[in-house]
Order: sequence, then C-alpha cells, then structure tokens
Amino acid sequence: MATGHLLDTKTVNLNEILGNGKIYKVPQFQRDYSWGQDNWEDLWNDISLAAETNTAHYMGSVVLQSTTGKEYLIIDGQQRFTTLSIIVLAVIDAIQQLAKNNIEVEENEERGNILMRQYIGQKDPSSLRYSSKLFLNENNDGFYQNRLLIFKDPVNVRKLSDSESLMWQAYQFFKAKVAERNKRNSGEELAAFLSNVVGELMMFIQITVEDELNAYTVFETLNSRGVELTSTDLLKNFLFSLVAKSETDLKQVKTQWKKVIDTIGLKEFPVFLRYFLVATRKQITKEYLFKEVKNFVKNGQDVFDLLDQLEFYAYNYIALGNADDELWRTDKENRNAISILKTLRVTQWKPLAMVAAGKLENNDFTRLLQAIISLSYRYNVIAKLQTNEMEKVYSKAAIKLFRSEKGIISEILIDLKVLYVNDEDFKNYFALKQFNTNNSTDKKLARYTLYKIEAQEIGGTAYDFDSDNGTIEHILPESYPEKWSNDFTEEEFERNVFLLGNLTLLEASKNNKDAADYPFEDKMIVYKTSKYAITNSITDLNWKPQSIRNRQAHLAKIATSIWKIQY
Repeated sequence: MATGHLLDTKTVNLNEILGNGKIYKVPQFQRDYSWGQDNWEDLWNDISLAAETNTAHYMGSVVLQSTTGKEYLIIDGQQRFTTLSIIVLAVIDAIQQLAKNNIEVEENEERGNILMRQYIGQKDPSSLRYSSKLFLNENNDGFYQNRLLIFKDPVNVRKLSDSESLMWQAYQFFKAKVAERNKRNSGEELAAFLSNVVGELMMFIQITVEDELNAYTVFETLNSRGVELTSTDLLKNFLFSLVAKSETDLKQVKTQWKKVIDTIGLKEFPVFLRYFLVATRKQITKEYLFKEVKNFVKNGQDVFDLLDQLEFYAYNYIALGNADDELWRTDKENRNAISILKTLRVTQWKPLAMVAAGKLENNDFTRLLQAIISLSYRYNVIAKLQTNEMEKVYSKAAIKLFRSEKGIISEILIDLKVLYVNDEDFKNYFALKQFNTNNSTDKKLARYTLYKIEAQEIGGTAYDFDSDNGTIEHILPESYPEKWSNDFTEEEFERNVFLLGNLTLLEASKNNKDAADYPFEDKMIVYKTSKYAITNSITDLNWKPQSIRNRQAHLAKIATSIWKIQY
C-alpha cells in the first residue's frame, strides 16, 4: 500500500480510540446498521476468549478519514464501532442498575459516570445530555443518541426501522450476556471487564487517510487481500454529497441509486460499474473506479446523468448473465446464445454487448452474439490465449459503438477481427485439445463441443446439450483396464484418454450397461446402434493412439466450419 495515501497507520485498542478526545462520525449516507445475532455472538465469543486467556484479539482494519484535527469519518468499521459502543452501554447500564438496587451506590454511580465520559462522551452542563463521541448515519443516529445513549426504551419496538430494531436487539443481547457474566453483582468487576478486556484487548489496525479518494484506494487494496469492505458505500456517499443541498434532488438520487442496487445487487455492483466504465470511457482496473468517476462527476447534474446511464445499462448487464431473463422470453436464439456464453465462462465481451443491446437491431445483435461465441470458443476455450488483450479489444469496440449514432455490425466485427484465431491455427490448437471430464467445467465444455459437432454432422440442431440425456463416452475407457494394455501403454493412456478424439456421445443406458470398459470390438457393436451420428459413424477396426489422433483431426475440420465468422 502506497504510504502517500495515508496520514497514519498504527495498531490501537478501543481505549486508545475512544479515550483520545476525538469525534467519530459515520458518513451521512453510509449503509445502516446491519449486524445480526451471528455477528454479535462471534464478537462476544472473541471478547470472552480474550478475557479467559488475557490475550489481545485482532478486530481487523478500520479506515478513518481526517476532516479536522479532532473529527474523523468512519469509512470502514462502522458496524464494529457501533456494536462495541452498544456493549459499552450494556455494561454501564448493568453498573447503574446495581446502584439503583442499593449495591455500592456511590461507587457504582461514580463508575458509571467515569465510563460514560471515557467511552461515550461528556455531559452537557445545561441539558445534562451526553455529547457523543460517536455519531451514526442519517437513519440511525437519532435512535442511537435519543434512546440508547440515555438508556431510554423505544416507545413502540414494532415501529422501529429494520436497522433500529437490530440495534435494539443487539443492546438486549449484550445486556443478557453481561448479566450472565455478572453473577456476583460486582460493579468493580464489570468496570474492570470493560476497561481491561473490551477496551484494552480489542485491537485494530487504524488507517487514517486524507480524503475519500485515498480512502477508496485503501479500500480496494484491503479488498484485494480478502478484507470484507463496502467500497460501494464510499461511491454512494460521494454521489449523495453532490446533491445533498437540495432535499428534492437528494430524494430522487436516493430512489434511483436504490433502483440500480436492487437490480444489480450490492455485491455485484463494483463489477458492473467497471464494465460500464470499460464500455463507455476506457479500460480500467477495479482499483481506479472511484478515481475515474470523480474525473467526470463534478456536480448534481453529472450525478443524475451517471445514474440514468447506470440504470439503463443495469438491465442489460443482468440479462446478459441470465438466459432466463425476461429480455429473452420470446427470443430463443439470443437466449441460447447467452446460455452458451455462460458455459464458455468468458466475460470480457459483456461491456460491448451491454452497449450493443441498446444500439443494434435485434438481428444484428443476434449476429454479434454468435460472432462472440465463435471468437470465445476459438480464443478462450481451444487456444487458451491471454485475456488481457481480449478485454482491450472489446473495450475499444464498445466505446466506439457507444459514441456512434448507430452501430454497424460489419464494422464491429472488423474491430473484433484481431481476436479471431485463424483456421489453420485453430485446427492446430484443436488437434491437441483435451477435456478432463472429471472437472465439471471441462465436462460441460466437452458436451457443448460434441453436441455442436453432432448437429453439424446431421445437418441441424437435433439435441440440446444441456437437456439431452446423452452421456460422454470415453472410447478408451476412463480407467485403465488391463484388457486394453496391448494397445495402450500406461503413458499412452494418460496422454490420450481425455483427448477430444477419444470422446463421443452415447445414450446413458448403453454407456452404463453395454459399453462400459469393454474391449473396443464389443463397444463398436453398441456404437452402431446409437442415435448419435458422431458415434455410429466410427469405422475403425481397432482403437489405438493413432486412431484418436486421426479422429481428433477430423473433428477439428468440422469444428472449423462450426465456430466461424463470415467477414
């Protein structure tokens, strides 16, 4: 992580965070409190283990943005900060209850006051209310300040919002846990537990940054190391802040943002945003998404323009990943194309298709999808070439189409031609192609390949590779039977068993009962009765390594005519 992004990085505990006179604020538009019972139980178990072993527990990283010398925005860590504050309040409430029950009244009242000042905030001498050290977002802060901080029950629990209800449930959960712990009714022990265990042993890596751009950079760096962060929230905060002066604009932006997130899904949004930028602006890695958005979103109108585009492309993006989407309901050809592209496990084409879906006539869009299938099969599945170059080409074509008045399919195909593996190279790659059918991805690709070749052999699509009940038959059996050892050494078996030339289609009943691992001459009797042309057309008198190579070369010629683009 580049140190130029940071003001400070250090290891701190809760006492050091809350005992330094600083104010911490959750950004106004950050997501609401969302932790549930599993999270609460995990945290309490961690605290209990730390208490038993007297060893520190690492709580992960927190990212703070410095706004003034004494105030910080909690960019990442709000769920932990809020939950730990609720635990603090549960402990203080238990100590106050001891005083109300006439147990060490003066001592426990003083303990409660000291702990409130240390962890929660100073009491205002005029209003006698606490000036909080922690402020939550716009939806949660009212409940936190006006209920939890002054130990006041909600008027009607059923009327609480979902996040307020979770905060209240968390408070009740930790009050019960504190009560279980305090069997001896000792305020001294409770205060020691809070100060010496929760405050001292709960450790954080505190990362302090200068601005939201650097915060995002830190977010993405931590994300790449497997730390669960909410970088989407940071972008949301930035967009909302640009329209926050107008309640009407803010309400509209919130509604539109929610529509996009509901369509895409919170987890998927960063992927979608990157594809959108790749399709409309330039090729970009996920580490620079926020920086790129800040380059062109400067004011409220820019926010509306961006959200309009995101909403428009969100529906295309979702449809391109789901063959059952409503968009393809009456379009069998495109529905099948989307299903095949999912089988090929290639995604670099999506930015171009997102734009093309709104720019091309349906026939041209169908032609583009078929071309992408051929490109992907040749480039990714058979040749297995590097995908970095592929994304550059698709991005360039997408941006050109995005900026054009109307897309011309022939021009798009020419733009993609650099990715097209020529026939000679394709046949050479194909001649060596193996599909390890023990791997589910390879197995599905092998089925797709064999069924496409079968359709070509009989002059049309007869069977659906996804739904037909045919199985993949290994002519040279998948296990190495002794009866085949005269024709294949063990080394030859390893080299040939998963070659495509050794694979064919066979009815499930015939594969399980009649073919199995029998000698080749017995298998040939079964093959002649098969409904599949690529199987009953096998004419070899015996099956040896050269037979497999010959058949694979024959299949390569057929494949060349199937996965082909006419320019």
